[in-house]
Amino acid sequence: MAQISTYASIQTPDIDDKLIGTDVENENLTKNFTINSILNLLSTATIVMPVYATNTAALAGGLVAGNIYRNAGTAGSSSVLCVVY
Repeated sequence: MAQISTYASIQTPDIDDKLIGTDVENENLTKNFTINSILNLLSTATIVMPVYATNTAALAGGLVAGNIYRNAGTAGSSSVLCVVY
């Protein structure tokens, strides 16, 4: 098989085009995935957002600049999505 960098690139992929990947739950076998199957996976995924009271607490918890976290807010208020700086 040739190096990936030697294959032609397309500007607008089709929903049924295939991407190559690894099945980590099946002995790291190489598999094909359609773009549509990945989009379907993303539409059902649950994202768990870490919660920290402050930027300082997020840094102390291991996050780095550019990471996102949720501030739990106070009683009666909504959470706020925050970016570590």
